[in-house]
Amino acid sequence: MAGITWYQKKIGAYDQQIWEKSLEQTELKGFGSKPKKTGHIKPGLIDVDLVRGSTFSKTKPESPWTALTRKGLVRVLFFPFFFQWWIQVTSKSISALILVLYFLQVAGAVLYFEVPAACASEVVGPLCLMLLLGTVHCQIVSTESSKSPDNSPVPSRTASPVRRKSRKSKRSEDESSRGGGIVELKLEDYRSEKRLGENNGRPTDGPALPREVKLLQPSEGSRPASDTDDMLWEELLHDPDSASTGSSESGEEEPHGHNHSLPLPNIHQFSWLQACHPSKDRVSAIIWEKGECKKADMSVLEISGIILTRVKSFFLWMGYLIFGSLVTTSLALLPYCFRLAQKLDVSNLSSVSFQELPAVAIGPPCALSYAFFIITTIERVFLSGLFFFMMCVAERTYRQRLLFAKLFSHLTSARKAKKSEIPHFRLKKVQNIKMWLSLRSFLKRRGPQRSVDVIVSSIFLLALSFSFIICAQLLHSHHTFLDSETNWELMVWCGALMVFLLRLATLGAETNRKYSNASVLLTEQINLYLKMEKKPNKKDQLNIVNNVLRLATKLLKELDTPFRLLGLTVNPLICNITRVVILSAISAAVSDLLGFNIRLWKIKP
Repeated sequence: MAGITWYQKKIGAYDQQIWEKSLEQTELKGFGSKPKKTGHIKPGLIDVDLVRGSTFSKTKPESPWTALTRKGLVRVLFFPFFFQWWIQVTSKSISALILVLYFLQVAGAVLYFEVPAACASEVVGPLCLMLLLGTVHCQIVSTESSKSPDNSPVPSRTASPVRRKSRKSKRSEDESSRGGGIVELKLEDYRSEKRLGENNGRPTDGPALPREVKLLQPSEGSRPASDTDDMLWEELLHDPDSASTGSSESGEEEPHGHNHSLPLPNIHQFSWLQACHPSKDRVSAIIWEKGECKKADMSVLEISGIILTRVKSFFLWMGYLIFGSLVTTSLALLPYCFRLAQKLDVSNLSSVSFQELPAVAIGPPCALSYAFFIITTIERVFLSGLFFFMMCVAERTYRQRLLFAKLFSHLTSARKAKKSEIPHFRLKKVQNIKMWLSLRSFLKRRGPQRSVDVIVSSIFLLALSFSFIICAQLLHSHHTFLDSETNWELMVWCGALMVFLLRLATLGAETNRKYSNASVLLTEQINLYLKMEKKPNKKDQLNIVNNVLRLATKLLKELDTPFRLLGLTVNPLICNITRVVILSAISAAVSDLLGFNIRLWKIKP
């Protein structure tokens, strides 16, 4: 890199004119000697990041995905050596179960060479599933906020409580350079005034804490941040000083306390949080209590809390969990059904007794055979069930996102807001529009984001791999394709994964449509014209609001993009490769079967 930098400067020198050379000399001198004065950011304004949603930042992975994949593979392959790490990121019971499955996998691999009727897919399938599940979980838990000060991973909520000794408060230079925003500055002022009072002989309690600091102080010990919780409110509801240091000033042990370091939000987040704090910006909203219409001044925090409560109260359909259970059962019984179908036909099916079926499905009675098939069945049931469980978690998350979007679209409709039991307000003021945009961005970032993206990406890649293998097998020998147990298993997997991917794509597209619905803003513009007609004296004020609504409509159209499944599927290069490779293979297979050429990859989606 040093050589590249040197050569880049060398060839760049030949392109420079006098103005560019003088500019470089000014840059080399620096701006340290320039006079400076204290400044501040105006919290009443908004950034484009707020409308886009990136203001509400989430945890990021601690390493690139390639490094996390390598770590995940190593931690699965050498599971017993990382057993304590798995306990910290899961729980003792789950880690013990995976450890048993690990040793069963080793035993099954050894017995495979002793059982003639065994199929390679019965050993390779569970092994690949275990590697995939371990890698996905490693990518989920390896985030920047999941590390404690001693670089040990933070236990999840399902993990057993661990006693940790609190450390004394210590502020590092890099944290102070990042800045804890206005609240941290007020904390420093408070401490300096308190120390000054103790030299002057005043009471040691000193001046009262600022209002913003009191509202940000936690009632109990801080708990670790996770991707399943919204990091923004985690930082809002906890003391920024204790969050940045990850410790308390007492040296006592606190059972079940997790005083780990939390990343400080940037200055834009704290400025916006103060601007939309319950004591600051509010909107006059209508609420319904026992059928009665009442008015109340509400903040973004309060409205989002009500929407969150309503989402949690909805009953979510269990259909896809049942579907996953049925597919898991089918995958567990598939090897036995395949052997029965191969060795029996309709003519001699009635001549075989029920007691003879195990011998037909497994082979001659043998302790090693029975042990092998019992082990592989247990592996298939548990590992397939875990994978479909993760897919159901992703599907549930997408459904909750859709519920957030539906309830958000009901805010400006009196009838729908009353039916959904949420507050109702109109976009009749510029402040209302600002809070509506803020609430929209916050609800879009609510709940798990990156962790679900990892799961969805794994589903997509697995479906892509299975589709490619199936197409290759069809091209190689389509006449004997159904004579292989592995091909049947791949078709069951591919079909189940496609069902989940279609479900996720449907939910995501509907969610995006709810948030991008311009009819809400257009309806509010019509309402403004109606108010202008009724109140001509307020025409100028209402015109300003109308212009802001037009700008908001244009801004949302510019920033919103069509929905795509998140993760690796958002990469257009991968989408094109998938379309060309998979459709080319399918076209070749179909052309071979039908006798004429079909080019599916040229069909535009």
